[in-house]
Order: sequence, then structure tokens, then C-alpha cells
Amino acid sequence: MALTVTLFLSALLLLPVLLAQSATEYPVTLVVQDTINNRQLLTYTTIIPYRAVLLGAMRKINQANPKNFRFETREDPNYGPFLVSVNGVAGNDTAHTYWQLLKADGTPTDVGVGCYIPEPNETVTLKFTTWD
Repeated sequence: MALTVTLFLSALLLLPVLLAQSATEYPVTLVVQDTINNRQLLTYTTIIPYRAVLLGAMRKINQANPKNFRFETREDPNYGPFLVSVNGVAGNDTAHTYWQLLKADGTPTDVGVGCYIPEPNETVTLKFTTWD
């Protein structure tokens, strides 16, 4: 009897979390900004499920726009996927160029595309830039 009550109460506590995760989707906007080559600013929007990572949003955008949005990631064994190129423009260690991931407020994220979870209606920027 006690086990049944415990399982029932556990299920009740978990139910709101499961419902929120399965029912909530929201838009995310991705801006591609190439400050090195002065290319046109590109903007893409997609709908992602609750707590989805940016990499999933990027894959959805690529599936919907395969000619206009392409990207490549490389898997790091310790840190997961990191962004190598966007629309054929790749970072270069010699030239000190890379794709920087910026949150809506313009600050860099502390994680990569495989771990960053965009907020609902957030605009995330992929900025091609240099490091010192």
C-alpha cells in the first residue's frame, strides 16, 4: 500500500513537468553576421520544442532552407560539437577567425551550439569575427 501511494504521488509530481515539456514549443530566431567579409545579414526563424538546444534549431533551419543555410560542426571529445563553418565560411586558426555564439543581449555564450538552450522568442547570433 505504501509503495502504491509513493508511486502515485511521484507520478502526480512529475505530471506538470512532462506536460510542459511535451506541449510547449516556441520560436527562436537565428542571425548570421559575417563581420569579416561584410556579407549581408541573414535571419532565420524556426519553432523548437521546450528546452531544445541551438544545434537542433540549426538543423531544422537547414532542413527548411538547405540552399540558404548550411553549417558544419566538429565534435570535440571533451566539449561536444563546436561550430566550424556557416554558409561555406569557416574559421581559420592562422587568421584568428571563428564563429562566435551570442545571446540575445549580445554577450557570448559560455557553451557551444550543442549545449546552448535558447529562451522562447530569443534571437541568437552567429557572428564571424576575430580573436586577439
